Amino acid sequence: MTDYDSISPSRLATYATCPRQYEHDYIKSVSTPDETKFYLYQGRAYHETIATVCDQTSPEDNPDEIFDRAVETFETKWAEHIDPEEYASKAHQEHQRRENRKAIESFFDPVDGIGIEHAHKSVATEKRVECEYDGIGLHGYTDNVLRDGETLHLVDYKRNVRGVLGAWSGDKLVEHLEEEAHEAGRVKNAFQTAAYIEGIKQSDLFEEGMSVRFSFYGLLHSTDRTGTPNGYEVSVSGKQRETTAAYEEYHETIWKLIEAAYTGIANEAYEPEPFDLLREEACPDCSFKEMCPDYLAAEVSE
Repeated sequence: MTDYDSISPSRLATYATCPRQYEHDYIKSVSTPDETKFYLYQGRAYHETIATVCDQTSPEDNPDEIFDRAVETFETKWAEHIDPEEYASKAHQEHQRRENRKAIESFFDPVDGIGIEHAHKSVATEKRVECEYDGIGLHGYTDNVLRDGETLHLVDYKRNVRGVLGAWSGDKLVEHLEEEAHEAGRVKNAFQTAAYIEGIKQSDLFEEGMSVRFSFYGLLHSTDRTGTPNGYEVSVSGKQRETTAAYEEYHETIWKLIEAAYTGIANEAYEPEPFDLLREEACPDCSFKEMCPDYLAAEVSE
């Protein structure tokens, strides 16, 4: 297993979604048709905005200073990353810009924006973490590490947290392990949680006796547009989803899932099993289905 002594949660999650998809993506490096990238570019804009603001914030900075820094930084990052050709029209691009800017304004709101706390408590952004756990090596980057007394709180920023793993949905991981359901999204959340929690414990930021938390934060979890006499107004609010409790309660299941994916990758086992379940749940959204022999064979046989 020397080639896979350390692996990222995203690679593990791709394998858990479908072994054949992993083979196409990571082993054969099969190209897929170009798809719109504007959500990817938007993600870069708001991720880099948050990282820059947190890195430049001092404990004495007041909320208004942080807010102004965030708005200015966002406009710079948006201009750097946005490709106008990815949008249907200038109006579409402008709506997306206003929506993402409003997300940053809401996050860093001087009165009640949680981003003010994130900026003040941040001790590292884009922190690379690595861990070895029961012979399995994982590595990855966590977006932000907050320190609150003797607690390290890791945060991964997303567009929204719909469908993200919660303590109430941990049983879905068991169903995935037992091949009774296909819960690739929540499995990926579990892999990230495991990698970052165990990784930060083996980092230079961790001190004996500390506790560790992990959360996803959806910056554009709720969006709305209201017409006005002069056009329209955009409103955006974020939402946090903590996965610490789910990790603790389903710790054994999560590591069995990690081990299964890790071992499958190391053994070059790319057969999609159980195929009927994967075909129903994974194939519809797969970029490789039009060139996948398993999927095409099933289509022809019908």
